[in-house]
Amino acid sequence: MLPDMAVVSRGVAAFLLPIAIPVIAFLVGRPRALPPADFTFVLPKENATLDPTQASSVSDGWLVNAIFEGLVAFDPQTLEVKPACAKSFEISSDGTRYTFSIDEHARWSDGREVLADDFVAGFGRLLDPATASPNAGLLWNVRGAKAASEGRGALTELGVRAVAARVLEIELEQPLPYFPQILCHFALMPARRDVLERLGEHAFDPAGFVGNGPYRPTLRRVRDRVRLERNPFHRRADSIAFATIDALAIESKATALNLFLKHQVDWVNALPQLSVPSLRGRPELDLSTNLGTIFLRMNVSKAPLDDRELRRAIDFAIDRIALCTYVYKTGEKPAASLVPPSLPGYAPPTRTREDRTLAREHFARSRIATAGTGLPEMELLHAADETARAAAEAIAAQLHDVLGLTVRATPQEFKVFVDSQKNLRYQLCLANWIGDYPDPTNFLDLFRAGSGNNRTGYRDPNYDALLDRAERQLDRSQRMSALLDAEEYLLANGPIVPIAFRGQANLIAPDIVGFSGNLLDLHPLDRLSRRR
Repeated sequence: MLPDMAVVSRGVAAFLLPIAIPVIAFLVGRPRALPPADFTFVLPKENATLDPTQASSVSDGWLVNAIFEGLVAFDPQTLEVKPACAKSFEISSDGTRYTFSIDEHARWSDGREVLADDFVAGFGRLLDPATASPNAGLLWNVRGAKAASEGRGALTELGVRAVAARVLEIELEQPLPYFPQILCHFALMPARRDVLERLGEHAFDPAGFVGNGPYRPTLRRVRDRVRLERNPFHRRADSIAFATIDALAIESKATALNLFLKHQVDWVNALPQLSVPSLRGRPELDLSTNLGTIFLRMNVSKAPLDDRELRRAIDFAIDRIALCTYVYKTGEKPAASLVPPSLPGYAPPTRTREDRTLAREHFARSRIATAGTGLPEMELLHAADETARAAAEAIAAQLHDVLGLTVRATPQEFKVFVDSQKNLRYQLCLANWIGDYPDPTNFLDLFRAGSGNNRTGYRDPNYDALLDRAERQLDRSQRMSALLDAEEYLLANGPIVPIAFRGQANLIAPDIVGFSGNLLDLHPLDRLSRRR
């Protein structure tokens, strides 16, 4: 018997309608097609800002480093500090005064020369309390910087001066041997006072943008891409291979991998964990050690995680070996510390972190266990990607198995996730930190009181004093020993639970030249080219 065709038609329509509506909406609202870029890559997370003072993610940093240029920069092969916008610098005999000579060929993207006062403006903007930059602490060793960023001193009294049109002087409170490494950070860029005054909050939009980097942004589409074009006024413009670059915002790692395998993108930095074993042996895969740590942040500003005993219980309850065996597949190693073990001269704590007996002993002493009112449900925030979800769900299961806690793993879109941490709208969150310069302080300073990247509510004068003592040590071995004391105190009393030291997997097209795997996962776009 033949089916009733009217019924079939209604059934097909009912099936197709939910599909057709979003497809039609996509086609109608689809942005104007662009000509293909010379080089295309996928951002690890969607770019949140092009403002150096507000940038905080790897994606933000990559793009800021492409459209601005600091005084110095890391060599991507050796990680040595090399001249960039400054052609040279000198350090005083007591190590507290740096004098930079700005390259006379350095130009902004509108053709104006880069001056020393542009760095005075950029550093002042970073430290201005009104800017509320999460990275203001990078300059706290500069004379007057900490007081200025906390509103207790004037920005005009900073130890940052233009002593001539192209000569910049920076005075430190005390010697800091790794200060040149700090100056490589993407937050420490120059600023144009006239552009900021004219455009205000729109100064970093592609329309009207003025930067001094090898590229300039010409398009920024949310959930789509940032297009970069070569800055014709850059001092090395003639040696920059790609005229256009697209940085794609693709949340799905599987989609990004598929685009790479179809030769539609040239570089992917974040891969589905389960795909990595099958990719081993391919020449396009670059596996390298990463100066990064995955850890739990805990909001200590309110109950129940204001209780040290509960935090310690959670720390000892997590099985890092299982997580690195069954969840993480790109070379991650179980972490017993916040600072990775790959920094020369520093040996972080190495004790085993998982101990179910200790976990239950600490938990028995916690307030929620002794109150006798039942265990509250807790929430564990994580970024909305496959690996973070798998890790968060595994951690939640471990905490239930060992401590009886009910923990709900909750994904959030990346921008919302970052905002939740900044505003302490969470209990637990699965975070990570990738080093910006190879020194333990780049990790340990995160949890100083007042650090914009603290995001836990943790304020402990004893911890800050330990870091201050380390900074006063001029002998390298004594300084590293003092930093170890600070890290051990943080792990015993603080707001974090180390989970794993990061590995890094990059897929790079075989005809791309100039890509170097390195500890900081730095890959300057202006150094890349295509083999002819």
